[in-house]
Amino acid sequence: MRGQFVSSAEPISSAPEHQGAAPKKRVLIVEGDAKSAETLGLGLERAGFSVTTLGSSEDPVKVLEAEHPHLVILDWDLPSVVTMALVRCAARQPSREEAPRLMAMSTHSGDQHVAEGLDLGLDDYVIKPYSLPEVLARVRALLRPGSWSTDVPRSLEFHGLRLEAMDARVFVCGQRVHLRSVEFRLLEFLLRNPERAFSRNQLLDQAWGRDRKADERAVDVTVQRIRKALQAYNWSDYLQTVRGVGYRLSATPEPN
Repeated sequence: MRGQFVSSAEPISSAPEHQGAAPKKRVLIVEGDAKSAETLGLGLERAGFSVTTLGSSEDPVKVLEAEHPHLVILDWDLPSVVTMALVRCAARQPSREEAPRLMAMSTHSGDQHVAEGLDLGLDDYVIKPYSLPEVLARVRALLRPGSWSTDVPRSLEFHGLRLEAMDARVFVCGQRVHLRSVEFRLLEFLLRNPERAFSRNQLLDQAWGRDRKADERAVDVTVQRIRKALQAYNWSDYLQTVRGVGYRLSATPEPN
């Protein structure tokens, strides 16, 4: 049936957790190739994650809403009716803790495909064929403990913009601005370090994680999305390009 999946592999069960151990991060794999899904699922399970895999008979949106995974690994080559339903469902989650990270896997390696995926709200884009160690490193980066840390100020303010760290909400002059998770993380880091320029690699480390192998283009795309979201509030000029360096958040005129 269009838009639905048949289970090409049963959900991979996890070993019982030791009493008192930290709960495992939950990963949902939506993959059209059953063998690839099984190999990736077993690798993630051995790395300490709780894994569910879906093939082609179950509705992935229903599973996402029922299981609330921390990460969805999505076969980006599946029909757009499936992929976009998952992206929209993830974006509807009310808080940062409930919104899953989104990692796409695709055979399409062109710059345009990568940029479009990031622009639609993906947190990572992996090109097939991939190595399992690389994917595991990316997963750890996306789900690193710092991404969910509560040992930070509850809110940040900068010239009419207020960012609520715990609820992942942004307001400009009292108006809610909706940002995707990676956009929020990048803006949050710059708000914690105003008037200081950072290179694209530094921003990749902070917003995506040190183990990530994303290209610097991801930073440019994300900055443009943030600017577009804030443009209606005459706030985008604060997010400035520093030529030869990278980006900064500043109330002074943009450097030449």
